[in-house]
Amino acid sequence: MADEADRFLGAALHALQFEDAARVESETTKALEHLSSADPRRARAISIRGAGRMFTDPRQGLADMSEAAELAPNDAQVLHAYGDALLSVAMPAEAEAPLGKAVQVGQGHPDIVASYCRALLDLKKTALAKSILQRVVNSGRVTPNVLRAWSKTLFEQGDIYSARDVLQKLYGEAGPRSEADRLELARIEMKLREFEPAKRLIDGAVSANPQSVFARKLAVQLADWMDDAAARSQHANALRTLAPDDPDALALMVEYASDATPDDYARAEAMFMDDTRPPNDGLIRLGYALGLHSDRNKDYQRAWTLACRANAMFGTYFNFEQTAERRAEQDRVMRRRLRHALHLFEETRSDAAGPGEFQYVYLIGSPRSGSTLLQSILSAPDGMSSIGERTSLYPYLSIATERETPAAEFSSLAGPLHSAETAGLKRMGVEGPLLVEKTPHHMYVAGLLERVNPGSRFVNVLRDAGDVALSMFLRPFSAHFPESSSLDALADTLALRMEVADAWREAGLNVKAFSFDAFRASPEPQGEKLFGHLGLNWSPDYLDPKHRSDAITTFSAQQIRSKVYAPAKPHWTNYEAFAPEAFNRLSDITEAQNALLTRWEDGPNGG
Repeated sequence: MADEADRFLGAALHALQFEDAARVESETTKALEHLSSADPRRARAISIRGAGRMFTDPRQGLADMSEAAELAPNDAQVLHAYGDALLSVAMPAEAEAPLGKAVQVGQGHPDIVASYCRALLDLKKTALAKSILQRVVNSGRVTPNVLRAWSKTLFEQGDIYSARDVLQKLYGEAGPRSEADRLELARIEMKLREFEPAKRLIDGAVSANPQSVFARKLAVQLADWMDDAAARSQHANALRTLAPDDPDALALMVEYASDATPDDYARAEAMFMDDTRPPNDGLIRLGYALGLHSDRNKDYQRAWTLACRANAMFGTYFNFEQTAERRAEQDRVMRRRLRHALHLFEETRSDAAGPGEFQYVYLIGSPRSGSTLLQSILSAPDGMSSIGERTSLYPYLSIATERETPAAEFSSLAGPLHSAETAGLKRMGVEGPLLVEKTPHHMYVAGLLERVNPGSRFVNVLRDAGDVALSMFLRPFSAHFPESSSLDALADTLALRMEVADAWREAGLNVKAFSFDAFRASPEPQGEKLFGHLGLNWSPDYLDPKHRSDAITTFSAQQIRSKVYAPAKPHWTNYEAFAPEAFNRLSDITEAQNALLTRWEDGPNGG
């Protein structure tokens, strides 16, 4: 009888490889008829049956695999299969525990470690995933799955070229063969702004498999960045029918589908508001998309309700709730790190070298401050190039402040970082010599950035604090800016950013303040003023969108292609009644920003 059970299980596994769900069901049922309740193989049979059911009924499949994990809590294969199944339906929080246990009982098997780290990455625990995978890579126990996870880790940390190098090593000269590998490489090419190679990979995947939801999702994003409205709408419309139960796909449908009906929006909202549905990253993104859709339709009460729910869901799901205690701790940490950054800037003053091959203008305003539009205008002249939101240096500078690196050690690091940055930009085909970049996080390490790239100029872009905070609150910024899930936390951050900017200026850094609101009200004189601050020649032609044709890879993609205009009133006033105390404080911060603009303008160095 035991031999019969093994034969049935072997047949079920063979059927599983070919995604033959009916045969998996049949063979595992036969196996279970031959296995007693005490037989350890019973858990394996139930797990295999669950894997088969994942093709047709994921809830039933997960129930089977959960049961198997309870029956065999020390079986690494069962736990691994359950964790992978949870990852396949975007439930990384639930997958973390079984995969972590599988790593322990499986003696650190590389493929199990790779799955565990995929869950950590989905949960934004990038540093932990990197430390675990680094040990596996250094030990030489690499498998294709480890390399894929390692590439994804490098990608999430901003080391995009290294992420691509890892995959190219994995694929070899033949290139990626599976759909998943082609699309992962396409995702990296998109991040590197290599849009034509990315488009070839994505178009090939869609052509080979028009039912591929992931390919369609990437196609929508790429079409948006490349301003291809027809392709964007085509793929978003396809997602309506291809993935009616995929919240990520529905989010893109809500944002971009031209064929979407009121019933489509109602179905998407019902999914988001369903309290029985377990939260996940995609569901949170759907909430933000629905909130923005209501905002565009001027249904501000509904937009507010949806955004509040999405932000609360984000805080709970990722354990990023912005309590008063957490905000106070974040403030304490940032001030300590700023003090050390200022110390390093002062202590390395005599070590500063001359300008290098590239000259940099860094826009260090907060997200949604208008920096993307200004970046596109600054990159319009010949000889001036936009390098997007390049974050390759930030992790090194941030770690230097976090670990309180000694000045001598930082000084010895600055030169190699400069060389690596220059080499990376050349690899991208950047010619320069003048480069404009924007990354809000650079505000906190601006002086250290100047030590790496001597002669850098910085612009602190300021915009009405209420509009900045509301715009972030309505969009999925929280993964990189946890404060955006709370208006109170956003107010704390915007107030701190003013202090940080003042501290760098007082330390002698070449940082200017510029009002985005004044620019929108008077684009030509204010644009000329900004260019003059930076020693650049101005032309009103730079305001014309046709002179700013670079692809935009942020939430501002569609706005940047419109003409510059000033709204009749701040947008946040439509929401003031929903959070009067928070918006009142944000109004005070706007007044303080205006005072800073005046103070810096009247100061000895100009504004």
